[in-house]
Amino acid sequence: MSDAGLTLHYAPRSRSATALWLMEELGEPYTLESFSLATGHHKTPAFLAINPMGKVPAVVDHGRAVAELGAIAIHLADRYPAAGLAPAIDHPQRPDYLRWIFFSSAIFEPALAQKFFGWTPPASTVAWGSYDEMIRVATAGVQPGPWLLGDHFTAADVLVASGLGFGMRFGAIPAEGPLHAYVTRATDRPAYARAQAIEAREGARFPPA
Repeated sequence: MSDAGLTLHYAPRSRSATALWLMEELGEPYTLESFSLATGHHKTPAFLAINPMGKVPAVVDHGRAVAELGAIAIHLADRYPAAGLAPAIDHPQRPDYLRWIFFSSAIFEPALAQKFFGWTPPASTVAWGSYDEMIRVATAGVQPGPWLLGDHFTAADVLVASGLGFGMRFGAIPAEGPLHAYVTRATDRPAYARAQAIEAREGARFPPA
């Protein structure tokens, strides 16, 4: 595993676009290891040594591998504090920050899958509750604005806004009201535009199979 700086292992048209946006917000130099999922590179022994799940994104930070979007966000925001993407560990907003980081994967993603696939599990039996509860909590979280922690944009906003935007593109999240306004604010950021330009470039390099 390389010990040279920051490397993002990334594939276009995947969840790693969120990590790409995070890297652009971070403002640190990084290497992009981009590949097509169609090649199966993410299932090779070399990649499985970085992320045993064989999924993107994954980050290598000076020889240390970090996988899972929430872990990547927490690690990078704390490791590179100059970007201002996380409250300090003893800051009063730190608990809310961590809650939203984990909300993005532990609550939002399975609730969105429930909507996509038409699952109807009893809300009391699953950790994410229900799609409707997720929408209620997310809406209440973004309404005070402009960001989840008020005036302070953090890595949690990257994860939550990215997920909401994905859901809106596929009609699973209402493209109106407070959630839409929040995603619009987030995607107006210069770092998001830079990440989208890279996504378009890499998507052209590795077109769908």
